[in-house]
Amino acid sequence: MDVLITPAARLEIEALKVLRPEPSTWALLIGHKRGFRYVVEHVFPAGNGRRLPDERGLAGLETIWPGRVIGLLAVRPRAELKRAILGPAWYGKLVLLATSPAKAPVLRPFAVEFERKFFLDPVPFAPAAKEETHE
Repeated sequence: MDVLITPAARLEIEALKVLRPEPSTWALLIGHKRGFRYVVEHVFPAGNGRRLPDERGLAGLETIWPGRVIGLLAVRPRAELKRAILGPAWYGKLVLLATSPAKAPVLRPFAVEFERKFFLDPVPFAPAAKEETHE
């Protein structure tokens, strides 16, 4: 698996950086999976703290974005938020952790996996597409 962030989603992430949200602020990642790639198309700021949608909440979001909630972005997540991510509701979903200083957070992508217990498995960003040259 790898992660591709579209230009529109990249702008939304940049806007979040400018706003410098509080620790444990989170946002839904809207997009799709194509083969072995998560494609992030939009970032929907959704909450603060350790409360995340459970299976029921995610089912409700399915009526709004059918099959399109592929994960979440968490800004400097506290331990409670990290624990909330590690459960069956988020299994197989993408998690972008924005860590480091608030002025220049670093995005680190993970997939929520399970092997006797839930854990965050690092995934790489997709290689940047080479720009076409028209000569």
